[in-house]
Amino acid sequence: MPAQRPRAAFEPLSPDLDIASLVGSTPNFEFVARIHCDSIDENGLDIFEKLVLLHVVRGGKPLVVEGFNHRLDKSIFSEKWLKNHYSTKTEIARNLTTKTDLPLTIGHYLKNMPLLANQWNEYNYKDTGRQRIYLKDIDCPPKWYDHLKRIIPPGLFYLNISAQAFEGPGSNTTPAPGRQNDSSCPVVRPGDLMGCLPADMRAENLMCYIGHEGTYTPAHQEMCASLGQNMMVEASDGSIEYGKETKPGSSIWFMTESKDRRVVSEYWISMLGHDIDIEDHFAQVNAWKAAPFKTYVVEQKPGDFILVPPLAAHQVWNRGTRTVKVAWNRTTPETLEKALGEALPHARMVCRDEQYKNKAIVFYSLGHYSALLGKLDATNVDHMTIQQILKDFEQLFGLFTDILLTECLSNELREEDVEHVPFDSNITCSYCRGNIFNRFLTCPSCVGPSISDEEDTYDICMECYAMGRSCACISKLKWVEQFHWCELQQKYETWRQQLLEFRPHVKDTYLDLQTQKSRMVKRTLAEICQSELLRRPWVDISKPIVQTERFEEKESDSERISPARKRKKIRRSDTFDQTGRCHICRYLEPKWKLASCFCCKSNYCYGSLFRAFNIMPQDTMEMREWQCPKCQKICSCAACRRDPKMNPFEPTCTLLGHDTRKIADPRSVESLVDFRQSNLRWLKKAGDDEIGRLKKHQREADEKRHQSLIEHSIRLEHVPPATGYSAEYGDIPVDPALEGPDGSSFTFPDPAGQ
Repeated sequence: MPAQRPRAAFEPLSPDLDIASLVGSTPNFEFVARIHCDSIDENGLDIFEKLVLLHVVRGGKPLVVEGFNHRLDKSIFSEKWLKNHYSTKTEIARNLTTKTDLPLTIGHYLKNMPLLANQWNEYNYKDTGRQRIYLKDIDCPPKWYDHLKRIIPPGLFYLNISAQAFEGPGSNTTPAPGRQNDSSCPVVRPGDLMGCLPADMRAENLMCYIGHEGTYTPAHQEMCASLGQNMMVEASDGSIEYGKETKPGSSIWFMTESKDRRVVSEYWISMLGHDIDIEDHFAQVNAWKAAPFKTYVVEQKPGDFILVPPLAAHQVWNRGTRTVKVAWNRTTPETLEKALGEALPHARMVCRDEQYKNKAIVFYSLGHYSALLGKLDATNVDHMTIQQILKDFEQLFGLFTDILLTECLSNELREEDVEHVPFDSNITCSYCRGNIFNRFLTCPSCVGPSISDEEDTYDICMECYAMGRSCACISKLKWVEQFHWCELQQKYETWRQQLLEFRPHVKDTYLDLQTQKSRMVKRTLAEICQSELLRRPWVDISKPIVQTERFEEKESDSERISPARKRKKIRRSDTFDQTGRCHICRYLEPKWKLASCFCCKSNYCYGSLFRAFNIMPQDTMEMREWQCPKCQKICSCAACRRDPKMNPFEPTCTLLGHDTRKIADPRSVESLVDFRQSNLRWLKKAGDDEIGRLKKHQREADEKRHQSLIEHSIRLEHVPPATGYSAEYGDIPVDPALEGPDGSSFTFPDPAGQ
């Protein structure tokens, strides 16, 4: 099971929190850098876009562009306009108190926001039973979209891939002498590569968020390492509305830098007891104060446009009677590289669905860039925009090369019976819910009925299968591909030749696909799956499971420091010959569950490798001649620690474990590693659990953590957590649109009866 460790509790922000005083008195707090949108008119749009690229995308720091409130049309960006046009529209609000969904009409929610906001004061803001109703992730009104499209710089707007007429800051700027004018360039650099996908494949992420005092978004990173854009378009201003007094609305952001993402993740796990990939914890102010990294703070008000860097953790707290924000995400070549290399592997571990179809975006973006380059000639290739487009094209082509290389099958193991399913971008892994671009495995035995007319197949991505995830059959899965391989090879070669035409100096870097594969030292992911299909046994799920006597009881991730007990002699059999003993846990396992050293023939089970050495199963499988930790002189078992030549490995991060059974397809199993188990025992043995770079010993870190909890007054959760509703505000009127035919409606539980 996932590790049971003390976890930092949720602690709300006080309504009277003084942000300026907080930042001024906290050494590791800093206000987010701000510029006024009028400065874009003064310096030019190209300078602004370069600032965003260097400061936010590559620099990884947040940025606020203020002053858009003077450019927003207040006749449509208003509470009154929303009521007049969307009052009867039902949306699904989130009850943050009970962590449940609540259907409400927009009109009913807006009407009762003063009640929801006014319940909080500096004395009761920590009450656990009061309602926090957040109207989040709702569709943006088309009229708002049209207006924002006219005033937001095109390079930062949603789904933009072509030249757009706009009236916002920088639209009428004349370039300074010697500076190139983008209008002279025949092509435009795409701002959001999601727009390169066919319309039916795109993820709709232009959303609105309407919140009141006490609503919040837990600490998280933007999905798939994308860039976040968030503008507050309207908020209560403290005036009287419908005879009720309002409180000025704003949002408090706590933000980090992209470069600190690993430190932030480790701090969340080792100090706060939460996993930031799960997105379920709003950190206390005291936790941010005690953090070993810089925290950027901003109080967002109407007209503030916040740019969020990729993989930079942040959380948001809403204040006042009403805040209304519009947000969207953008995908660029830089974010795609971070997504494929970092964000998606993390999402795969916790089975977080991949909404952005990143590999498909790479494929279709290359097609779009190829068309752009086809319009160029030698006269304009030196233009700054063209050079950036060429750089993007090369970066995307490098990603596409990596994608194809992972899918290359072995030349020795020919796959004759490969099913072809035309690509529609909708096939996802039954285990991790990641989007599958081309090749995957499907089980012919695990086909069940579904709600729709189509069969419910069990499809597994190559990454999950290499990890040991699959259906209960484990083996005898069949290959499926969505593109004919010759088609992908042809695309690759066409784009390669086009790249070399503009950049001949990279001809030694980007070779033809077959040559690229022949130069690989490691096995491809597809080759790993091919060999594992032959290695792993097939389980007939139609027959009952027969429990066989184990040779000895397994003590997972433990070491036999005390003298081993005398074992009962067991007569050798064929079954015995097919097993091996793990060098770490000393347990007999089937050989297909063990990694065998090429040099000393020692066996290590994949669970011990993962938790004790941070080695994923595919990391050993891809090596043609794998050397075990003992041969590398880093083994940390009890026997090897006594060797003076050994330098025992210290785990580089804390793993709390993830129980994915409620998320993955119920037909799924984990046959190599139980990823629910934590590595806390190994951290203690290694004496290593430092919150930043993990350079201090476990005991010192535990003492430091305990002392820090006391010094900074970080409260821990009470078990069971408090639930319920406030009797004082249990009379918030029910939305008439949600009443039943008989006048019945949802009711609030009586606190006295709980």
